[in-house]
Amino acid sequence: MKILSNDPVLNSLQHESNTKAQPSDPKEFGNILNETLEKTKAAASAPMPTTFTKPMAIIQPAMVPAADQQFAINGIEGMLNILDRYREKLADPGINLKQMDSVIQEMTREMENLAPVLDSLPEDGKLKNILNHTLVTASMELSKFYRGDYIST
Repeated sequence: MKILSNDPVLNSLQHESNTKAQPSDPKEFGNILNETLEKTKAAASAPMPTTFTKPMAIIQPAMVPAADQQFAINGIEGMLNILDRYREKLADPGINLKQMDSVIQEMTREMENLAPVLDSLPEDGKLKNILNHTLVTASMELSKFYRGDYIST
């Protein structure tokens, strides 16, 4: 087997240019720079057009509608009922974890419905605290379920 030299191929790929970039005339660059600076100074000194904006309305703290509070109360009650059914199914040895899927899905849906309500409640309210604890409890139970804490070995 004869090894051929690849020099012609490499030379064609790495063809060096004999032409070098010629520096431009420094006077041309200076002229262009000065023209550009003059244009920007002229634009900066020109009067700026004004735009009309609508004045902001006075911002007042929003009161939580009674409907949101009632929705939160109903949601908390519903979530507690779901958690109670979940507890009963966990305690029943005749029910396997696959049969609990309906309760898990219902708990997930209820959490998704109640999460936006949590932000609409006032910070210092007891109702927000109760809703927050309920959502945290449901979230922890879902995490335990999906993590496999209830699988008997």
